[in-house]
Amino acid sequence: MSDLPLPGPDKPDRIVCGGLCRRCGRTHVLREGGARSHAWALMARLDAAGRLDFDVPDERADPKLSLRYLWGPARGQMFGVLACRDEAGREVVLKAFSGLYDGAWLVDGWVPPLVDPAEFARVGAGPDRIINEMGARIAALDPADPLRRELELERREISRRSMRALHSLYAVPNFRGEAASLFAAAGVDPDTAGVPTGTGDCCAPKLLGLAARLGLRPTGLAEFYWGLASRSGMRRHKQYYASCTDKCGRILGHLLCGLEEPA
Repeated sequence: MSDLPLPGPDKPDRIVCGGLCRRCGRTHVLREGGARSHAWALMARLDAAGRLDFDVPDERADPKLSLRYLWGPARGQMFGVLACRDEAGREVVLKAFSGLYDGAWLVDGWVPPLVDPAEFARVGAGPDRIINEMGARIAALDPADPLRRELELERREISRRSMRALHSLYAVPNFRGEAASLFAAAGVDPDTAGVPTGTGDCCAPKLLGLAARLGLRPTGLAEFYWGLASRSGMRRHKQYYASCTDKCGRILGHLLCGLEEPA
C-alpha cells in the first residue's frame, strides 16, 4: 500500500480536537499546527517497514505487530502524532495507535494508555470469566426458556459493573498538573451513569496524557486512519480525521485545560 499522500499542505488553523472542561467551564481546543508533516513521516516509515516495530531489525520483528493485521477482519485503526516543545524549547514528537494493537496495550516507542494494563487485566479477569461462563449457559438454553432471559439480565448487570470498575482505574491528567478520574473528566456520576466503552483509549487522549505527565507543551496534533476502510465507510486508508466527539470528546476538554496558559 504505497499510495502515500503528499505531506501537505499543512492546515495549522484546523481544530482537530477539543471539548468542554467541567473543571473551569470553558471549551479548550487544539489545532493541527505543523503536525501533519510528522504524520506523513510516520506513514512513510509504516509503509516502508510494514510493521509498528520499525526500529527493530527484521530478524527481531514481532509478527503480531505487522500491519497486515489491519487488512483482515480487524479492519483499520487510527494513528496519531503530537508535536510538542519541551522546557528548553526543543521539539518532541509523540506517536500513538488507538486502543490495543492485536491485543497489545504496550509497544516500544508508542505512547502507553491512560490506564495501567496489568491492573486493567487483573480487575477484568474475574468478571470476564463469569461472563464467558454465563454466555455458554445461555447458548445452551432454548430461546423460550425463562431462565435464559434471567441469565441475560444478570450477565448484563455483571458486565456493567465490570466496566465501571475498569473505567475507575483511568487517571486523566491535564496541563495544570491535575489528574481526574475518567468519570470526573467526562462530567458523569459513576453511580448513575457511565462512559462509552473505549473512552480515553483513542490517540488524542493517550498522546495528551503522556505530554502532560512529561511536562511537554503540545503545538499540534494530526490523526490518520490505516487499513481496511471502516464498515461505515467513514474512515479510509491514510486519510486525516479529527478526534472523535462521542467518546473521547467527553474528556478532551479536561486533558487540554491549562495548555492555553503561558508556559
